[in-house]
Amino acid sequence: MLLRVIIAIFVVSGSGCTVQSSISNHYLMAEKLWTEKNYPAAVSEFDFVVKEAPNSAIGLQSLWRAAMTRELFLGQSEEALRNFELFLERASGSDLAPQAQLEIGEILFSKLALYQKAIDHYQKLLDLKKFSHDEESRFVYRIARGYFLLNQIRKSQEWYERGLKDYSSSTLNPKMKFDLAHTWYALGENDKAAYAKALKVFQDLALSIRTTDHRLYVQSIFGEASTWEELDEFEKAYALFESIQSDYPAPNVVKVRMHRLSERIRKKRK
Repeated sequence: MLLRVIIAIFVVSGSGCTVQSSISNHYLMAEKLWTEKNYPAAVSEFDFVVKEAPNSAIGLQSLWRAAMTRELFLGQSEEALRNFELFLERASGSDLAPQAQLEIGEILFSKLALYQKAIDHYQKLLDLKKFSHDEESRFVYRIARGYFLLNQIRKSQEWYERGLKDYSSSTLNPKMKFDLAHTWYALGENDKAAYAKALKVFQDLALSIRTTDHRLYVQSIFGEASTWEELDEFEKAYALFESIQSDYPAPNVVKVRMHRLSERIRKKRK
């Protein structure tokens, strides 16, 4: 539908629009190449249209198509990021602007691992208050996760707590709890009291998802067992590791942990 509208714009412009006809032809060629999965050639044609008609409807559509193609099919994350940013500069009022903002966050966080820039971006999106409850909960999750990956554990913990408080109905709630437990576990290295908080979150999560998410349940039990080990409760840790030995994705990891615990238990009983 959009393509037909764009073509119609050029048709009614008059017979003196040779340049516009050329631009239209390049756009049609880009779409043909894209349909044939010749993505590099398609992007080259889209780029030509963007250069020749930067602020026109067809130019903005080409900019969007180039950005998405680079992100999804060519692995050109940095170029796609620049395209999306340019699209927002030229079409901030477009219906596609919110999606462009989401794509920018995705590239910064998942593709380029620029966590501080991703955090700053998601905080700006939260301030806009233009996104759905589920989308906002994802922004908060990624801010928290970003801080964790930047080794700013306390900030990570605070943002996970905020996410669980403000978005208690989010589908990300179990994942937030699981990662929150890991932040408390990481903080336990310098603050032994944090292990008790990690333990409680792991236990509460395991109880709440026991019958609904077996994979996360097993990982939560692994986290609980690891925390008991840090608290020198070796028998409790061993029993929990043993209970998930056949279900954990990496059985050898559990086997090694159990072997180490059996040695620690033996020494403790001497």
